[in-house]
Amino acid sequence: MAEPIARNLEQKGLLYRSEQYTHRYPTCWRCGTELVFRLVDEWYIDVDPWRERVMEAAKTVRWIPEFGLERELDWLRNMDDWMISKKRYWGLALPIWQCPNCGWFDVIGSETELEERAIEGWEEFRGHSPHRPWIDKVKIRCERCGGVASRIPDVGNPWLDAGIVPFSTLNYRHDRAYWQQWFPADFITESFPGQFRNWFYSLLAQSTVLVDQAPFKTVLGFASLRDEHGEEMHKSKGNAIWFDEAAERVGVDVMRWLYLKHNPAQNLNFGYRLCDETRRQFLLPLWNSYAFFANYAALDGFHPAQHDVPLAERTLLDRWILSRLQEVIAVARERIADYDSASACRAIQDFVVEELSNWYIRRNRRRFWKTESDRDKAAAYLTLYEVLVTLTKLLAPFIPYTAEAMYQNLVRSVDPSAPESVHLTDYPEPDEAKVDAALAQDIAWLLRAVELGRAARNKANVKVRQPLPRVLVGARVPEALEAIRRLHDQLLDELNVKAFDVIERSEEYLTYRVRPNLPVLGPRLGPKLPALQRALAEADPAQIARTVRANRPVTLVVDGEEVELGPDDLLVEAIDREGFAAFEDRDLIVAVDLAITPELRLEGLARDFVRGVQEARKNAGFEIDDTIAIVYEAQGELAEAVERFADYIKGETLAVELRPGRPEEQDGYVEEVKVGKERFVVGLRRVGRLAKVTADGS
Repeated sequence: MAEPIARNLEQKGLLYRSEQYTHRYPTCWRCGTELVFRLVDEWYIDVDPWRERVMEAAKTVRWIPEFGLERELDWLRNMDDWMISKKRYWGLALPIWQCPNCGWFDVIGSETELEERAIEGWEEFRGHSPHRPWIDKVKIRCERCGGVASRIPDVGNPWLDAGIVPFSTLNYRHDRAYWQQWFPADFITESFPGQFRNWFYSLLAQSTVLVDQAPFKTVLGFASLRDEHGEEMHKSKGNAIWFDEAAERVGVDVMRWLYLKHNPAQNLNFGYRLCDETRRQFLLPLWNSYAFFANYAALDGFHPAQHDVPLAERTLLDRWILSRLQEVIAVARERIADYDSASACRAIQDFVVEELSNWYIRRNRRRFWKTESDRDKAAAYLTLYEVLVTLTKLLAPFIPYTAEAMYQNLVRSVDPSAPESVHLTDYPEPDEAKVDAALAQDIAWLLRAVELGRAARNKANVKVRQPLPRVLVGARVPEALEAIRRLHDQLLDELNVKAFDVIERSEEYLTYRVRPNLPVLGPRLGPKLPALQRALAEADPAQIARTVRANRPVTLVVDGEEVELGPDDLLVEAIDREGFAAFEDRDLIVAVDLAITPELRLEGLARDFVRGVQEARKNAGFEIDDTIAIVYEAQGELAEAVERFADYIKGETLAVELRPGRPEEQDGYVEEVKVGKERFVVGLRRVGRLAKVTADGS
């Protein structure tokens, strides 16, 4: 058309200029096929008569996240008439009959009305669903001209069909009492970006028109799933990950935990790297905790029904982990009831990883390792068994397959009369009799002190295997210091230090220097910068440091005006007392004495030797209860350390023999081990199995 028009304009003397230019042409966003715009007639519903009523109904719903309500209201305020028709063959047959002669049309309200008004085609339609081609056989009489009216060929927009679900699936028209039992729904969920103008809107609109009520009480709208770079997934882009592929590669429980732990209000960038991280951060610690129990219980022949140690007779850590378990159960139940899976997941993951795996099991390993099957060992087994069985039930809705596998081995293998599946058990409820809030708070203070002590060690670049002479703790909360005093033996063991002391004045061990970040504040404050420097000099640097570490803003008065500084506006330098490394938070300060005597150095080398032997045991494929003979070749201080701490090394490695020499082939598995800067060659030979001693000495 362009060329004839140009010629015509030229003939009339009206052509200003003729040239070729490139313009965009519509294409299919999926496959790239060129498109042609086609203007067609469609059917609409006038929304103005009931727009305000739907908005009021939307306000009665709980929206998760909260901004969902405003987005829905914004759509309702600004939407035009609702287009309900589609030029398709299969779909919801719109119940609109139109006369081809005069244009008269009518909407049929039910199959009963259609049967009454049908003048032909009803027998062909009878017994079929209201879809094409059967519904199109039915004709009715035009009430204007008397002609024959046929159903329009259009089908309904899919969201029109989806919006009637609370009525069509609950027998609204034929059994109103049954419908009332289930209406409105407690909860619905769908992806939010599109559904606030599709399904959520359609449900609200149709329910408001029919019964003047929202059809659901709570709606959770989650954001979009993107690829790991934040890009939309499309088959045409090559970045789409199909569910079957992901399920086969990473496992559905990994995917479920990833989804459930994520904030639904934010987009989730899905990728295999994130799945691997999810597995490493939670699924593996959970499974390793379960495997630890299962392996040692099998070795000892532990059966939960054959032991009974009252809670009052169990150790402090036994009582603590069971108390914390009740608190986690309470949090999980509360958060699930509030449709907050992310907070429930975080509470469970923190418990499993930080408290069960990294603290309880690690602090109690020797109770499971020891050969004596005494009452203390039974208490440890009973405690860990209860925690793991409860976790299978707690986790069943989140990671159903992992929970089922654990349950079958932990419960069904020892009690065939137990429910056949973890999914047939009751969801756990907290046992208030096992809650010890004071003990939980004491251990919480201890864990914070341990965390700060580790941070101090890391700052000084001193590994935990190297013993240190002393740890010092100060607290701004008297109850915290008293708790740590009572539990200081665990603090010493965990931080691998020999003595405990108290810090009276924190500034004796840790001071701070605070300076403005000139490249950031210079352009912003300009001539006020010197006044800010004076204000910083007069302020308490320790308080500023703690505020910055907590990622909170610092407020200073500069030339009579309040200035708020963010953590990036200030440079905070921590200065340790010479010979010490310290770390603090809002309530505690922990310092470690860095003086390493020759004796402590040898002990650290002995621990390095144990670490190397344990790795070699694993590489050799030995069982955890295999006793071994060790032949080693070491030099200098390492040789001296092995000789000095021979009994400790033998106890840690289940060695019945430990002798120096050059390992030969007859000495079994031979490996060169490097631990830190030290190297040694070790030969390991399996001797036997660890003998188990029962409580009666047999």
